[in-house]
Amino acid sequence: MRPLLLITLLALPVTPALADITVTNDRGGSAVISRDCSRGGGKATCTVQSDFTGAKGKTAEKTRIRTAERGFVSTSVSVTGPEGNTRTRQRSWTRGD
Repeated sequence: MRPLLLITLLALPVTPALADITVTNDRGGSAVISRDCSRGGGKATCTVQSDFTGAKGKTAEKTRIRTAERGFVSTSVSVTGPEGNTRTRQRSWTRGD
């Protein structure tokens, strides 16, 4: 029964009601994950913002922006740790037709 439920949930499209989630673990930490996507003009852009809070109140965040259009995909990931240090990485792919 459980695999059927999981497959059913994965097959459903992501609706705005399911776009923001909050997860709390058994150690007192939590994560709030928000997703926003837009499409138009042959281009799609999705932004995923994740905010993490540890059991002792320290916070971190991660932002991922993915842009896709015909023949081109780019991804940018920015992570800010609990001490305020930020790391960013970017990748892009080009595909011929």
